Amino acid sequence: MTERLSVQIDERNDAFTSAVKSKLLKELPTASTESLEWLVMEHYQFSFANCGLLQAAVECTRTLAEPGVSVELQRNVDEEDGHAPMYKQGMLNVGTDMDQRVEFPATTAFLAEVEALCAPDPSRALGALYATETAAIFEHEVLFEICREISDRRGFPYEGSLIKRFHDIHLEDGVEQGHKDGLAAFVDLDQTGATFTEGEAIDREVVRQGGLDAIQIMEVWWDALLGKALAEPAGTAA
Repeated sequence: MTERLSVQIDERNDAFTSAVKSKLLKELPTASTESLEWLVMEHYQFSFANCGLLQAAVECTRTLAEPGVSVELQRNVDEEDGHAPMYKQGMLNVGTDMDQRVEFPATTAFLAEVEALCAPDPSRALGALYATETAAIFEHEVLFEICREISDRRGFPYEGSLIKRFHDIHLEDGVEQGHKDGLAAFVDLDQTGATFTEGEAIDREVVRQGGLDAIQIMEVWWDALLGKALAEPAGTAA
């Protein structure tokens, strides 16, 4: 029996995310507060851009014969609506003003590259968004701990805080797992040899490549983030 494509992408994603998570959590107690704050600011950029990226993929995947892909992506957009402002306010409540962020070229490049994967090829967009939604679980797990560390260091209670609630929505309430599972159904849909009077078939190989391309882009971004944040002593992070 052929291994499901979602599992193949997951295995590659897990290797990348596990390595980053292990390294970051190991360094968390000794990393400067400024560096941790900087990481949150950079991750917020992805959260802020996410609805736009998903919406581009919604429009792109409307050309597929399978209408469920764009419907599922639109559901994701609707669920994410309002989360970025919540993230921003939650961090402001514990002393981090996202508006003080200085552009980091690696993040700018990362977002542009993800945007390029969201269109014009719908199968590639499906694979790419499946990979990024899957990695989002790891990101919230890591940022949950970073935000707690920042809150603790600054004397703000984490329990009951808006920023904890932000991460809980995505983890405990299952938003990110739901996004992953919803897209997996279409990633694993085998339409080999299928022909349609309207729309195009989901191309399994293009989906696979879209997923792998997205993971590679995320790897480069996280390498850059960790390279800057963990290398700088207290007081020097942007």
